[in-house]
Amino acid sequence: MITMYTARTSEIDEINVAVGEIKEQIDLAALKKHSGGLIFCHIDFVESGVVAALCDELPFNVIGMTSLASVDGHGYGLFDLTLTVLTSDEVSFECGMTGNIDHDTYVSEIDRLYADIHGRAGGDPAVIFTFMPYMRGVAGYEVVAAMDKTCHGIPLWGSITNSGDFTYETVQTIHNGKALPAGVAMMFVNGPVEPTFVVSSLPERNITNNRAIVTKSDKAVLREVNDLPILEYLANIGLVITKENITSTPLMVYFDGATEPVALGFYTLYEDGSVLAGGALPVGTSFAVGSIDAEGIFESAEKGLKQVLERKDRDVTLLLPCITRYIMLAPAQEGELRLIQKQLSNSASPFMMGYSGGEICPMRGPDGKYHNHFHNYTFCACML
Repeated sequence: MITMYTARTSEIDEINVAVGEIKEQIDLAALKKHSGGLIFCHIDFVESGVVAALCDELPFNVIGMTSLASVDGHGYGLFDLTLTVLTSDEVSFECGMTGNIDHDTYVSEIDRLYADIHGRAGGDPAVIFTFMPYMRGVAGYEVVAAMDKTCHGIPLWGSITNSGDFTYETVQTIHNGKALPAGVAMMFVNGPVEPTFVVSSLPERNITNNRAIVTKSDKAVLREVNDLPILEYLANIGLVITKENITSTPLMVYFDGATEPVALGFYTLYEDGSVLAGGALPVGTSFAVGSIDAEGIFESAEKGLKQVLERKDRDVTLLLPCITRYIMLAPAQEGELRLIQKQLSNSASPFMMGYSGGEICPMRGPDGKYHNHFHNYTFCACML
């Protein structure tokens, strides 16, 4: 059994006040044999020194990330820090973080970190929580694929870091008060744990009936579809893609053997007319084009929250919807935050939500087992 506590503060400048507010909301004397912490916060909490000071005061290891917004049972906000504490007599929590990674070092750094935490944890975890950086030289799916290979398919759940700066220049990954712009943080959860994962992307009505086949690609760079240049194919179905609107077109990708599609987005439009997607698109992969609107965002959130509430025995509830959902809800951008806070606050179980710059969440394959995937546009949750 795991007990979950949450606390939040909006105090950025007065370090002692911020730390005091968090400690007042969590009875540290009630902690069990093993504990671990997760932080979602605005970048200002890192820069002001609040994160470092708070972690110094906590008697357990912490990982976390900057996030556009966070929600728990106490409220929600864009300029807050939210701390989750997991504590148990039977389940342990071991943490660590790489140094700053780049194209040449991310595989070796992940291998080294995994081996280090695995040695301290004493065996394979039931699930690994992870927060990863946004990097222009390495796609998010590549980092997830490297970690999946290193951990031999152990379920991964987490996010790409993000912030209110949509150029991703001010993102940070956190471990025990240390923050890095390009660090990968991991938390092993070892013990008698049964994780459940929720992936809720676009409603069926927001997905076209016509599937296309990738006929020319290079990893995540999509060049031709149905033997047509990708931009020509999209124009033929009524979508004119420009550098200004490229991130607003979801693809529902049907990977070989998958029972459900994975939602991926376009990131970059290149001069030669090819586009960079959020994940690898091998030749022969089929996909359907989707659309994202406010009604669809709320519908997918409601669907995801229904699945969360159906698991009555959950001790831990963590949520990571995509940051694009917040952007696409303009001008009523806080609607999803309010919905999550209202619905989950009415249940007896604690929860924490942060916005994600790219979702890392397993999905069940035809073999009935969980397989790790990288997503865009998606409402993701993990329950223990």
